Amino acid sequence: MKKVMLLCLFAPLLLAATAHKYYLSVTDLAYNEKAASLQMITRLFYDDLEDVLQERYDSAIIVDATADQALLDRYLEKYMQAKLEITLNGQKQRLTVLGKEYEDDYVVVYSEIEGIAKVENLIIENTLLMDLFPEQKNMMHTEIYGKKKSLLLENGNAKAVLNFSE
Repeated sequence: MKKVMLLCLFAPLLLAATAHKYYLSVTDLAYNEKAASLQMITRLFYDDLEDVLQERYDSAIIVDATADQALLDRYLEKYMQAKLEITLNGQKQRLTVLGKEYEDDYVVVYSEIEGIAKVENLIIENTLLMDLFPEQKNMMHTEIYGKKKSLLLENGNAKAVLNFSE
């Protein structure tokens, strides 16, 4: 009887330990009128980013400060351009990765789209990591003309349309 009671007490802990990992990225996107650019900061977990870059480009790539940073930067920019698509005022844009930083458990990626005179409508398609992790969710926080919006994009619903023409 004691064994059954102990099992009942510890079963929830055992189940929690085997629960699926939560897959989430966060991107902050802001329009800087003075610089005429869309500026983005994306946070991706190290291990998830490493897994997807290994799967897509190079099985030996490592995502950390000891890796070949020039090679990692090329793969990172190629991946970001393929998976974070921005269409502005009806025209697809090409983002440029400016750099990255390593913080705690994630990589912070800085990117930008220059030459933006005005934002009337914006289509964001964020499928980062969804090709490897179907349960991936990508949070987008936007600030354009002082208007803040947050979006949760997920597999099958990874696109959002924002209108700013009034």
